[in-house]
Amino acid sequence: MFNEFFSEQYGRRNPNARLFHELLEATSRVVNLVEQKDAQHSDRVALNCLRLARRVGISDQITLAQVYFAGLLHDIGEIGVPDSLLYKKGKLSEEEFQVLTTHTAVGQQIASQIPVLATAARLILWHHERWDGTGYPEGLTMDETPMLAQIVSLCDAFDNIRRGGLFSKPEDWDSELMRFAGIQFNPSLVRPLIELTEEGLADDTECSPEDEEVLNAMELQEDVIAQLREDYVSIIVNFLLALLEAKHKESALHSKRVARLCQRVGEQMKLSEQELQTLVIAGNLHDIGKVGIPNSILDKPGMLNDMEYKVIQKHPQYAATILEPLSGFSEVVAAVLHHHERWNGCGYPGGLKGDDIPLLARVLHLCDLADALTHLRSVPKHFAAEQVRYVIEDGFGSYFDPDISRFFEEDALEVEKLEDDA
Repeated sequence: MFNEFFSEQYGRRNPNARLFHELLEATSRVVNLVEQKDAQHSDRVALNCLRLARRVGISDQITLAQVYFAGLLHDIGEIGVPDSLLYKKGKLSEEEFQVLTTHTAVGQQIASQIPVLATAARLILWHHERWDGTGYPEGLTMDETPMLAQIVSLCDAFDNIRRGGLFSKPEDWDSELMRFAGIQFNPSLVRPLIELTEEGLADDTECSPEDEEVLNAMELQEDVIAQLREDYVSIIVNFLLALLEAKHKESALHSKRVARLCQRVGEQMKLSEQELQTLVIAGNLHDIGKVGIPNSILDKPGMLNDMEYKVIQKHPQYAATILEPLSGFSEVVAAVLHHHERWNGCGYPGGLKGDDIPLLARVLHLCDLADALTHLRSVPKHFAAEQVRYVIEDGFGSYFDPDISRFFEEDALEVEKLEDDA
């Protein structure tokens, strides 16, 4: 779907790009943005999973990479859990607990958008199974749960224990692990983890040369790189849209519609195929930074207060932070970062004016606002297109570049309303 973009950005311009490492860094940034409770929790869990797996005799580099990624992404599904529940103090009700348990299946669905991490996605599904069979989602017992999932489960709980997230006495972490050996944890894994910790290896948050070898092994796997080269851009777009949909479904649907509007306007402008694909990618990903915005703000009825508005204004910068590691995405980053700039210089985040705003950002701004106006609940659908036209015409010389606005066609909005679920 994005062949011209990939060929230009990664074939001709950057043929030596380390695709897997780019994807790893972008994924790490997503996790750190999403995990507002403790931005480094998943990084620590990932490294401890890798080191514990190695300590218990797992040597295959690709297997080790999968358990590392399972540790990194193990809680990514929590993005679909309401903030009010995720940060609730005290005991959860049974209904609330059932909502919380959905995060393992949601996490699997998100991670599975990256095909080379298929094994890691399955481990995410099972990382809350318990040795005694009282875990979720399937109630697996003992060796019914794959060893790698048991490792993720133990390292996740261990990191929470050490920081007081589960138990009242984090200084007694070793006795807590032993107490739950044979109940929650595989007893054969507990002692090796304690040994790693006593040796100081569980507290090292930097990748050692041995750890780096594991990640480099994925970069050297011919089948991994072949799969990434075949569909790299679509993998990234699908992964991030799945993440956004889990966080805020309306924003994901909006992003897909905006991408299609961008396609139509770009075609009217006779952009090159490479420019057009860049614009469509930016349309799909322009709101990905909203994964770092609380749902209480995204779903607030009525006007935002000044503090809330300042928070929501951070989403273009958050999006740019996620996408910056992708070496071929510089033009996408520029469009996404500046899609709320205004022609008169009164936009954000940079207050850019006129032609200083990147061309694709100007197109994206127009399509973004057009779709947002069309889908306002307070505006009857038969008035929506008329209102959009009024705003566009009134915005000549203020909001929008007038040379681009003339390419916008009202009938495109009618098509988009029919394609909300596409």
